[in-house]
Amino acid sequence: MYIGDFIKEYREANGVSVEDFATKAGLTVTEIEALEKNLQEDGAVIPVAMRQIKGIAAAMSVPMPVVLAQIPSDQELVVHVVAESDQPHAK
Repeated sequence: MYIGDFIKEYREANGVSVEDFATKAGLTVTEIEALEKNLQEDGAVIPVAMRQIKGIAAAMSVPMPVVLAQIPSDQELVVHVVAESDQPHAK
């Protein structure tokens, strides 16, 4: 099962539209639709970003590890590292 399947099953079981889920997750409808398709145009599995995982977990009201556990080994997890000097609170 890919993360998109997890999202779609949740939405359908809870009667939540793509638009409402995207809003609750702080993501775009395009992002949710892409994740639910699971595959890119070239047939590769769509990657999922940590910020998306965070939003998905918030929209489902579940801990992030629950969502992370749904990501299979062939689905890329993208982590963007921000340098401390790029943080507004860093001095």
